[in-house]
Amino acid sequence: LNMAGQHWVPVTKTWRLNERHYGALQGYNKDSAYEELDIDQELLMEMRRSYATPPPRMEDDHPYWHGNDRRYSKLTDEQMEKSRAESLQGAAERIMPFFNSVIVPSLREGNRCLVVSHANTIRTLIKQIDNISDQDIKQLSIPTGIPLIYRLDRNMKPVDPNCELEFRYMVQPKGYTWATSRQHGFHGVYLGDLERLQDIQKKRDATNRGWQRVILRNIAKQVNEEDLGEDDMDMCFHNPYFHGENIVETKHLWWKITQKMQNPDFANMLLLVRMKEFLESLLAYRRSRKAKTYRYIPLDTYEQMVDQIHLDSAGEVVDPFVSLESRLDRESRQRKWIESLNDDKEDSHSLIN
Repeated sequence: LNMAGQHWVPVTKTWRLNERHYGALQGYNKDSAYEELDIDQELLMEMRRSYATPPPRMEDDHPYWHGNDRRYSKLTDEQMEKSRAESLQGAAERIMPFFNSVIVPSLREGNRCLVVSHANTIRTLIKQIDNISDQDIKQLSIPTGIPLIYRLDRNMKPVDPNCELEFRYMVQPKGYTWATSRQHGFHGVYLGDLERLQDIQKKRDATNRGWQRVILRNIAKQVNEEDLGEDDMDMCFHNPYFHGENIVETKHLWWKITQKMQNPDFANMLLLVRMKEFLESLLAYRRSRKAKTYRYIPLDTYEQMVDQIHLDSAGEVVDPFVSLESRLDRESRQRKWIESLNDDKEDSHSLIN
């Protein structure tokens, strides 16, 4: 603010906008913490990306325990206890009271508010503003150090930068909307360098796909253990003891992936979808040709399949950010805007009748 010549602008500092607290994971490398703490890698990724799964609790002897820091001396015992480990949901319980009691009233007074905080804090605010589901918030990553603009209407609802901004409020749209998140209801607009935005997002998506690779490996491991268990119990009615330590049954593998995807948290994961489709094609080939091939898959071959699906998906997960300044579909967007106004009139007319 001093550099911008606006040192008079009031600044409010609060612990409520701190980064989400990772509990016992605090201070560990995110890529090796599962080995150092002996935590399942898939569970660790779920702790990092999901909305409601908390990390292990931080104890008093942890080197990063903040209970003795005088900056937090005014926190209640309950607040301090909750800060030992936070899921994104737990962080929201801390963040949203400040948003509703300080930021919203300031916005209603006509002020512009600049929130300078951390990625998970911003994710929490976006989830609440855009009403993004618990499942979809996992796919939302925040590029570091790039301004993100939200315009809110009188009801504190986000203004759609693709329609309302230009046709209702007559504001010349600038910046970039995040195409990958439009389907989830994301209404933010990024300002900054497009190439940097794309580069950051590719790295974030690579991390997300890494989680999906771990899930696929764990499913194959579980299938293999269950297949061997069937052999030990003589439950395999075709060729008993055929299962080996290095193979999995294709149909059993497909079924386990399908079961996993019944959970909404995993239903839209790209690598799981692609692997399920690929296994279905193998099973369809077996049925159509009455072939004996593809009944079993060696684990090393399965690992190669995961690698190939991962490579095929690279570059397809990340849709480009859409520039609001160089949009070529203005007429179609204006038509949709007019149609939405007509729909609103018809709805109000039916209510009056």
